[in-house]
Amino acid sequence: MTSSRRLDRTIIVNTAALLAEEVTLDRLTLNQLAGRLEVKTPSLYNHVQGLPDLYAELTALGMRRLGAQIASAAIGKSHADAIRAIAREYRTFARTYPELYKAILKSPKMQHSAITEAENDMVKIMLKVLEPYHYSEEEAFHRIRGFRSLFHGFVSLEDAGFFRAPWDIEKSYEKLITSVLDTMNPSP
Repeated sequence: MTSSRRLDRTIIVNTAALLAEEVTLDRLTLNQLAGRLEVKTPSLYNHVQGLPDLYAELTALGMRRLGAQIASAAIGKSHADAIRAIAREYRTFARTYPELYKAILKSPKMQHSAITEAENDMVKIMLKVLEPYHYSEEEAFHRIRGFRSLFHGFVSLEDAGFFRAPWDIEKSYEKLITSVLDTMNPSP
């Protein structure tokens, strides 16, 4: 049995993330989580305020992990290569952690400082990648919204099973990213 003095918020959230990938986010319960942690359910309330608080923490965790992955993918790359790497990593994250990805999509409905911080960190990564293009702040934000829509749209359609034609899905994604990158011109 996990001792409640060894139990902390980080352990709870990380265990909940693993459990959510097994049972789905919508079916995750505090009772299941307590069982996985080998504690009584009331012990969780010493660390999380309930399921909504846990969902907010899972959302922030998903954003932090996605942010770390796209930052890592972009390191050492510039211009189109950095954006391509981010696009690939975004899709890889959504496919590898579908339940954390679903949690991220709930973020606009949640007011939580950890979510806001993680969102800001991801935006900073994208702004850094777009610096060579010398866009105004407004244009950079339009581009970031466009990229997120592009990545999410493809991932969502793929997840729903819409791409049944025999042609390579990887190639389709690459062509989509290329078509957008072709509209961007980096400044010297």
